[in-house]
Amino acid sequence: MAQEDKYYHSRLLALSYVFDRPIEQLKNSYIDEKYSNWIIWLLLSPIRDIPKIKSVSTGVKSLFNLSLIPILSAATVPIYLNIPGIHTSLDIVIGYLLGYLFTLFFYYRKILQFDSGHFHTGAYRKFRNQEYQLFRAAFLDDKNDFYFKGLYDYLDAILQRGENFDSLITTVDTRLDNYLQNERVDYKKQVGILEDKLNQTEQSVRELTDGYEAVIDELIDDRDQLMEGAVYVIQLIKDINILLYRIKNKLFSTKDLNLVSGFTLYEKDGEVMRRIEDVGTTGISPEKIPLDSKRYSEWGVLKVINEDLKTPFVNDPYSNHSIVSYQMKMDYGKRWVFNFHFDKSDLKSYHLLINDDIIESREIYRLIHALCLLSQDNQLFPKEAANK
Repeated sequence: MAQEDKYYHSRLLALSYVFDRPIEQLKNSYIDEKYSNWIIWLLLSPIRDIPKIKSVSTGVKSLFNLSLIPILSAATVPIYLNIPGIHTSLDIVIGYLLGYLFTLFFYYRKILQFDSGHFHTGAYRKFRNQEYQLFRAAFLDDKNDFYFKGLYDYLDAILQRGENFDSLITTVDTRLDNYLQNERVDYKKQVGILEDKLNQTEQSVRELTDGYEAVIDELIDDRDQLMEGAVYVIQLIKDINILLYRIKNKLFSTKDLNLVSGFTLYEKDGEVMRRIEDVGTTGISPEKIPLDSKRYSEWGVLKVINEDLKTPFVNDPYSNHSIVSYQMKMDYGKRWVFNFHFDKSDLKSYHLLINDDIIESREIYRLIHALCLLSQDNQLFPKEAANK
């Protein structure tokens, strides 16, 4: 046990040689309370060294350490700068200024050194914050309150008086254990806080990732729809080309109007709607439908005429089937109704007639209207149309 007492005793003395001076420097530093002014302290450091030139040896040393750099800068700047239009005296001022700024790089290291004479607690706190916090938490409680040397003297006095050092060690161990227990509790609390923050961050990252993935999926869907729509438009252009050739070859008729889907075509004839054409349907549409028919009053072919609708009328007569009826004003005072028949699974008809995401549906109706006008001429004047 005596060997252990000696070991702890000597270690305290060794620690006092290492730590007491920095602790004293930190405690006695008036700047510790104004550590925000470390930049001003750094700027004034070269000036504070000027009065230290007291003897020839220290003067020469200080001259070479402090004054020689700005002087040499002042002497050499006019030679190397040689700025046209600037007086030599201004060059010298610039040289002193550059030399002064150059010395600040040397004094920057000194304001972080305890024994440099230029130590600044604020700068130490700024650039070596971890070390500063260790000193502050462990030793900077009150001025002149704790030093390792004082602890060494205290223990030395106890040993010389022959008091029970084992009791002191037990007390120290107990207090140290309590301190470590408290530190452990604080550490676990900090770990818990960090884990909560990490979980929140992970949750935010997951939400952000999900959002990005949703946007990407939406963009992919839009791209697929555009590509699918492009296929429909290309097919429509091909069908129109074929139809134009049939017109040129005098073979065009109302039967060629199934560019989009199957259809029925009616003409208003007095008080009835007379069927002109039926292509690609089941053929159950009646040949004539009275305008005042109660049985067919909800059919689109009567709706658009009786209510004089200017826009297409969409009707779903039964499950998974749609009929779009479109009224057209024809030549010679005639009125036709073109009825598009298609299943809801027919995406081509849906996109071209109802949804405007690929091409404006209005343009499709105008195309059909124009073709119907051409077919009307062929019906009324087949010979003249052939001669044309």
